[in-house]
Amino acid sequence: MNIKQLPVLITLGAASLCTAIHAQKPVGNDSTLIVAENQEAEVAYNQGNDFVAQRNYTQAIQSFSEAIAVNPRFSKAYINRGFAKSEIADYAGAISDFTHAITTDAQAAAAYYGRGLAYFNQGKSADAMQDFNEAMRKGYKEAKVYYYVGIAHFELGEYEDAVNNLTLAINTDGNNASMYNDRGSVYRVLEQYDKAIADYRQAIRLDPKMATAYNNLGSVLMKKGNTDEAISQYGLAIALDPQYYIAYNNRARAKFEKNLFDDMISDCQKAISIKSDYAFAYNNMGIAQMKKKDYEAAYKSFSKAIQLNSNFAEAYLNRGSCAEMQRNFDKAVADWKKASQLGIEKARNYIAFYE
Repeated sequence: MNIKQLPVLITLGAASLCTAIHAQKPVGNDSTLIVAENQEAEVAYNQGNDFVAQRNYTQAIQSFSEAIAVNPRFSKAYINRGFAKSEIADYAGAISDFTHAITTDAQAAAAYYGRGLAYFNQGKSADAMQDFNEAMRKGYKEAKVYYYVGIAHFELGEYEDAVNNLTLAINTDGNNASMYNDRGSVYRVLEQYDKAIADYRQAIRLDPKMATAYNNLGSVLMKKGNTDEAISQYGLAIALDPQYYIAYNNRARAKFEKNLFDDMISDCQKAISIKSDYAFAYNNMGIAQMKKKDYEAAYKSFSKAIQLNSNFAEAYLNRGSCAEMQRNFDKAVADWKKASQLGIEKARNYIAFYE
């Protein structure tokens, strides 16, 4: 899922002071000093926003920091510095800024949203959910907050709530391809395949260059038994992103259903050339090699998959079957026992035949 979000800037009007930031504060009465300081802070703040528009987040952070140095209670500068820090993956720093903004202005809904997003990017879905909900309670009801609440529910395994919030996001902004793609993925988990297909197709209509939507559509079409179209969709994903190793591996799996074992091996090799530690591709390549009766090569492929992922239950099961074909029954039983320990119940039937 695509979780990256551009910063949400809190903008001010153009500052009335047109010159650069003062090196020395003006002399005058207290009220004059306060006005000058506010103007100085706004100049630095607006410069920060300009840097964000240029995607120069390091300079933006520096400008927002200058604004905060002049006016330590400038909550909007903390908020925008938080979003800029999130853009460079400084999520801890972003959380600190959003939290400071909240202590300064408890009604700062954008600060709750921003902190929720930073928590989300740290993998803290429960904390993210709490802040997203607080942002909505304070009136922050834009499509993006519904979207991230939906994704947080998905991460927590709360699929119906995920669908409900993603639907709210789509109803608020019906032109966002990622929202349809991600709702389709929730429908896929719920095994509501027709709804998933409809959402993936809509995502593709909205963004014909979204490679992940083609790959996801292919995976659901496989579930529906439409192997030929699935292979086609994986091919479209690969054409858009030639480094999409997951799509190569998925296409290899689809080609297994068509008995295209040489093509299957080729796709697995391509996936491995892109991501050398991709255990799934080694496992699938081993399956194709077994079908071609190249048991020595298959055994090596399954062993590599296990080396990369010592808890890969299916690879143990498959390597055991390969060892059986090589008449090495002790190794076969050992692998099946490991597969059984990792949760593959049918491995027990294989073991029982030899014990």
